[in-house]
This record gives sequence, structure tokens and C-alpha cells, in this order.
Amino acid sequence: MKKFISAKPVKRRRRKTAPRRRNVPKRASRHISSTSIDIDLRTSEERWQSLLDNPIFGVTFLDEHHRFITTSRTFQNMVGYSDEELRLLTPLDISVPGEREINANFFSEMRQGKRQQYEMIKQLRRKNGKLIWVQLYVFAITDRKSGIQLPFGIVFDITERKQAQDALQETRTELAHVARVATLGQLTASITHEIRQPIAAARNNATAALNFLDAQPPDLGEVREALGCVVDDTDRAGAIVDRIRDQIKKALPQKDRFDLNEAINQVVVWVQGEITKNRVSVDTHLTEVALYVQGDRVQLQQVVLNLILNALEAMGSVQEGPRELSISTEQTQGDGFLVTVRDTGPGIDPENIDRVFDAFYTTKSSGVGMGLSICRSIIDAHGGRLWADMKASRGAVFRFTLPG
Repeated sequence: MKKFISAKPVKRRRRKTAPRRRNVPKRASRHISSTSIDIDLRTSEERWQSLLDNPIFGVTFLDEHHRFITTSRTFQNMVGYSDEELRLLTPLDISVPGEREINANFFSEMRQGKRQQYEMIKQLRRKNGKLIWVQLYVFAITDRKSGIQLPFGIVFDITERKQAQDALQETRTELAHVARVATLGQLTASITHEIRQPIAAARNNATAALNFLDAQPPDLGEVREALGCVVDDTDRAGAIVDRIRDQIKKALPQKDRFDLNEAINQVVVWVQGEITKNRVSVDTHLTEVALYVQGDRVQLQQVVLNLILNALEAMGSVQEGPRELSISTEQTQGDGFLVTVRDTGPGIDPENIDRVFDAFYTTKSSGVGMGLSICRSIIDAHGGRLWADMKASRGAVFRFTLPG
């Protein structure tokens, strides 16, 4: 009998069906991609052109030799050169000496990769020879082909702003000069007294020298010593005159390094006549070590002088109680200095504490209200701060700080 072997069912393999093709033809896909790139390029060019066409600031792009590659119309109008003329120049060619070397150093650091950007206020010489002031911002942009850092600049013309600032500074200098002259007018008695002292001493020493010469025999040793004293006295009188001349003359601020304590002591000597006239006792608490500051000695002495004179005048009306003036200096955190001038006068009305530094505000019948305003502008120009202290139990307290 035949055996029948049952066959295993055969698994049918499925045919791999090709993925459906999209309905969009291949050519159409390429066309869309190309159109998108064209739009992006056109948008990028329009943005770049709008940057070049802006009327507010100039745009410059330099090559690896710092020659102008592209400049905006605004920058061309600033300097008076056409784009073709600028392509033959570098920013250094239209810079002024001094600033040219600084600019060249910035370029060198940027080329070496030590600097990615810099900011500079400088002058540029226009094609017609006139100078303009510009504020310059330069950024390093990497060139895709060469990999070199190329300078890209944004330039603002600040000539009018700079002229306005210079005019304001000139006005402040003029007002400060007027205030110094007016203050010295109040100090006439003190100045006269101070000059008379060395002159009188010189006369006495000269008389003594004559007497020693008339002696039999002449005492030449004493004569020599007396004449030496005459020389010292005349030098002291000359120094006083020089200080007065420095206060009166109209000059630009001079930044020098000097001892603030010594300068304050000098002002106290100047006002000795006013101190005596107003029957005021003065107490100075100055640091034992010298406080060296960088600034204009004459202007800072003017601030101290004005604060002291205000205090003396205020205490002149005090009928009861002591008339005391305290002047102190101390070193603050961060190597700065604090100067305090305190009096026992009637003090400041709390309602007017914020107005005492306003120009032309005054409570004096003969005042013009410029003293404290000028003092604050001087301290501000030195990087410090001047204010009136409200914590005083009696009288007025003025403080100012200066950087070390």
C-alpha cells in the first residue's frame, strides 16, 4: 500500500513593490529648489543693499591689506571721496597723525586674531582737507574663501555733537573762571594779609643785615644768614603771587598728580583772614599719609575754597553757640578718597536740599547761585561725586569723593 507524504505548505514570497512615485516630476522639483535659492540670494542682496543705502551711518569693508573694498554712499559723503577713489586708499591714509598709529595697531591685532572688534573716536580728513569727528565700530568677519579676518566698519559722523561738547566745556571753563575771580574778590583781605607777612619779614631781615654790616667789625656771618632769610621770604611771596595768578588766569584743566591734604591745607591758609573775621575755630582731620590724586589742582582747590567760604558766611549769622568748621579726609574702599566739610551754621532747609546744586539757585541776597553748581561739575569731571548730607544734627555737611 502506498504511503502518501503530506507536503508542507509553501510560503509565498511577497514581491517588493516599488515605492510610489510622487506626482511631482523630477524637473519640477529641481526648478522649485533653484527658485528658492534665487529668492534667498535676492533677499540677502536686498538686505546688504539696504545696509549700504542707509542714511544714518557709513559702512566700510576692507581687504587683507586694509584697502577699501566697498563703502556706502553715506560714508562717501562723510569723507568727500567717491567709491572708486576710496578703493585706492586705506583708512590710515585719511586719518590724522597719532590716531593713525593707534588704528594701525588695532588692524595688526585683528589680523593676528588677538582682537575681534574695537571701538574708536577719531578724526578723518576729508578730501577738501577739513577734519570731521567720527565714532567707529570695527568687527572682524571671516572670508569664506581665504579664511582671513577682514575688517567691517560702521561709522557715525559725530562732528556736530563733538563741537557742542567742546562749546559746553568752554562755557563751563568760562563760568569756573568767573567764579574764581569772584571768590578771590571776597578773599582780598586774606590775600593782602598773606602777602604782607613775607614782605614784612623780608624787610625786617634786610634791616638786620644792614645793622650787622654797620657793626664794628661787621658780623658777616649774621649778614649772610639774614640775607638768606630775605631770599626765603621773597620766594614765599612769589609763590603766593603765583598761586593767585593760577586762580585768576583762564586756562584749560591740567591733570597732575598732587597731595590732596597739602592742597587743602593751602586753602585753609588762604582763608585765614576770613576765619579770623568771622571768629570761627577750624579743626582739620586729615589722613596722616599723603592722599595723591590725579586732577586739576586749581579746580579742586576752588571746590574746597567755595565750600569753606559758604560755611564761614553761614556761621557769620550765628549769634549763639560755637562757630566751628571741620575739614576731614579719609580713604574709602576701592582706593578712593572722601572729603567732608562740616559747619555749625543754620544748616540747609530739607525742602531745598535737592536744589542747592542747581544753577542760579541761591538763598543769598548778593549771590548768583553758580558756586555749588560749578563745584559739582568740577567733581563730576574728575570722576567723583559731590552732595549735601542730610544726617547733620546741626549746620551743613558737604562731602565729595575722588578716585584714587
